[in-house]
Amino acid sequence: MSERTPPIGYDLPGMSAPLTRPPTVDVPSLSVRWEGLVVVIDEQTINTFLHRVTRRVPEVSGILVEAAGGVLSLTIKVKKGFRFPLRSKITSIRFRDGWLGFGLEELKVFGFIPIPPWVIRRIVARQPPGFAFFYPEDRVVVLNLSTVLPPELSLEVQEVRCENGEIRVAFGPSRLRLDRLVELLDRDPFDLD
Repeated sequence: MSERTPPIGYDLPGMSAPLTRPPTVDVPSLSVRWEGLVVVIDEQTINTFLHRVTRRVPEVSGILVEAAGGVLSLTIKVKKGFRFPLRSKITSIRFRDGWLGFGLEELKVFGFIPIPPWVIRRIVARQPPGFAFFYPEDRVVVLNLSTVLPPELSLEVQEVRCENGEIRVAFGPSRLRLDRLVELLDRDPFDLD
């Protein structure tokens, strides 16, 4: 038998003894890895979040995300003298190192008149410092999710599906590093220093 790890279900002699040799280069130490994770978020959850984010922006009277037919669309109702809906489609979604980025198609009013991206810029400006960024030349919005997700989490987005009021995000090989957890285990929880 080779020194490689046997398939699950086989007994290893000395299993209770700690591993003395380091893992191979392609297997990061002190981490949990997985493949094939699918996260489903419904429209209502996203719309609730967006409503709370935009309530600080007086020019915006409503915002709505719809997931149907493979398309994630965004409608923003603006009150600038009178209310009118701005529509756009989300063209790409990326997640890396705690940052969620998504590209927007050009914003249009009444479905065909392009408008400057001042609405998105205004929504981003009203967020807490360092949380949201907007790159108007590329029409990309980036959110800093490192305050709610651990920085040790690495996710690779493989596919995004938008159907029947749900957004399904399929992640590929991903991992969670356990370095900080190991450090916490070494500390005395009753030590006040």
